[in-house]
Amino acid sequence: MTFLSGSVNACGAGLVHDPAHPSDHKTMYQLITAPIVNAPLPSYIMRLLNSQKPIYVPANGHRSTPSQPTDTKEDMMEIFAADVDGRPREHRRLMGRRNYLACVAYDPEVVQGSFGNVVGGGGRQHGGGRLSLAADFMVQGEGGFGQPMKYGPVIIPSLEYGR
Repeated sequence: MTFLSGSVNACGAGLVHDPAHPSDHKTMYQLITAPIVNAPLPSYIMRLLNSQKPIYVPANGHRSTPSQPTDTKEDMMEIFAADVDGRPREHRRLMGRRNYLACVAYDPEVVQGSFGNVVGGGGRQHGGGRLSLAADFMVQGEGGFGQPMKYGPVIIPSLEYGR
């Protein structure tokens, strides 16, 4: 399951997963984007949101202790290593700039060329029929008319059932 969310005036990507089974079908990804016209969040809020420690989700019926390791963990991906002007960023999980998200679904077997492909009738290539998602964050550059900077892609793989 993948969540697409917005209206938070920041962008980022995260996942809820079992660290011992990274390709498990219960892994949930989240892509966060902002309305392109909304102003970014103040810097002190971005510092607070970026400084979050990993959160562990307790089993049903158990008291929440976010720092005690469990089999379910919430992580934000560190995809914003450099700012739009090339300077390194201290906070890499979320970016507080105007942005939009460009997504494309694809079959990994078809994209990898002839590896694992079967040529069917009419010369069309057929893959495994499993779709993955690639998402790029397009973040506004410096100034009101700055060129957008691409961050990504964030790859959301098709996950294996029961693994």
